[in-house]
Amino acid sequence: MIVNIIAMSKNEKYIGHTLDIRTWGRSRRNRGIVRHMIITMDSKNLRRLERDLYKFADSAYPFATKATVNGAAFLARKKTQKNIGEEFVGRNQFTRNSIRVERSKTNQVHRQAAYVGSIADYFPSNEFGGTKRPKAGKGVAIPTSEASGEGRNATPRRRMPMKANKVQNIKLRDVKIRAKSKAQRNLIVIKMAKARKDKHAYIDANGRRSIVRVMGTKNNIKIKTVVDLTSRSVRIPAQPTLGPAVEATRKRIPTIYAKELRNQLRRRGLFRRR
Repeated sequence: MIVNIIAMSKNEKYIGHTLDIRTWGRSRRNRGIVRHMIITMDSKNLRRLERDLYKFADSAYPFATKATVNGAAFLARKKTQKNIGEEFVGRNQFTRNSIRVERSKTNQVHRQAAYVGSIADYFPSNEFGGTKRPKAGKGVAIPTSEASGEGRNATPRRRMPMKANKVQNIKLRDVKIRAKSKAQRNLIVIKMAKARKDKHAYIDANGRRSIVRVMGTKNNIKIKTVVDLTSRSVRIPAQPTLGPAVEATRKRIPTIYAKELRNQLRRRGLFRRR
């Protein structure tokens, strides 16, 4: 088979192209006769296709990939926030709102990248697990359910500690007391705190170190444990929320890209049937 491409016009503006396909063959009836077939097609569609391809490469494709990267990042953010609501006890919206997206702004495809993560400093420990140790003092400060006003038996604690019971707002006096036992020392500390009108006091009772809220009257003192300081360290189990969201989003990327590509083609009027 011999294929020749013959221009129908030699002018700069081409009218069309002719494909001259010649098939050589022999048979019993007509030996050596050449069977000749001519196929003609309009080159305007080829020119239009060529222009669309250039425009697609210059603008549609980079915008589609950028929109895909950013769309995937925001979808991962949405899934992560949903996982946080299901895995954690929501005492406030800070952890959920800490998930942020840094979107891609460049049209250079090889440099396009979007990032999703949390601005909370404790988020890596929740995601990968870890060990919490006290920065200073006797133990890890763990607010109790009484600190949030939910009562002693509320498990787990579902609200944040009240402002006065937050660790950073508690001020303790450095008290030096000589006592025969820890029980006697705790009693003296509580009475001194009430006499000085201090709201909190540190006690060590039955092997449990804690900060208590001193309430009641001088003759009828009541205390509530607001911070537990017993543990020297606390093991934080891994509860991944971002990782599963990213993996679930990764499977959706082809669908997201197809949608964004169709949007770009429709917006720019490329490859339309005429």
